[in-house]
Amino acid sequence: MRLPVCNFDLESDMLCTSCQAKLDRGDITAFDIEFSKWLLEKEKEHPSLESLTLQRATRTEGRLILVVKKKGRDLLLAEEVLINELSERFGDVMVVEGPLKLRRVIRDFIAPANEVGVNSLYLPDGSKENIVMLLGEDRERIKYDIDELRTIVSAIMGESVLFEYQDDRSKPDKEEEVPDEFDQRMEEFGQRGSRRR
Repeated sequence: MRLPVCNFDLESDMLCTSCQAKLDRGDITAFDIEFSKWLLEKEKEHPSLESLTLQRATRTEGRLILVVKKKGRDLLLAEEVLINELSERFGDVMVVEGPLKLRRVIRDFIAPANEVGVNSLYLPDGSKENIVMLLGEDRERIKYDIDELRTIVSAIMGESVLFEYQDDRSKPDKEEEVPDEFDQRMEEFGQRGSRRR
């Protein structure tokens, strides 16, 4: 089994310089380490896990999201006893296959609807934020609300992904207008840029 952390590190409870660097950079998290250690123990009871490659484990709002390499999803879901144990211990289990492409992940979660567009903002700190526009008429067709979509897709991608319906952007009365998160962030970026000049 291939995990985000070296097996030796998990067994010795000490990170090698490579894994420590990955943790410092944010490529892996403390939860990746904790979950990898737990899953490594489970390999003894579930030998088929030997063929699994886990790329990331994220826990968010009562959900466990596992990103695995190709064919890993079927392999994991076939282990019903393990999936039940994961659900009891960590919450609702979602298994996503890499390689991770933002548009493909978005489409998996909004199907049968399609996104209208995806825009990316590169922030001054070097991070990236993505804004996904959806058709208002698809609201009933999408299983998750925009907050759930944001939480799930951001956790999978490891970067901020905001979702917005087009009809939410057309606001009837200026006095009733409540700035949405995207507008607020754009205004903040504009102010930061003018302060630096």
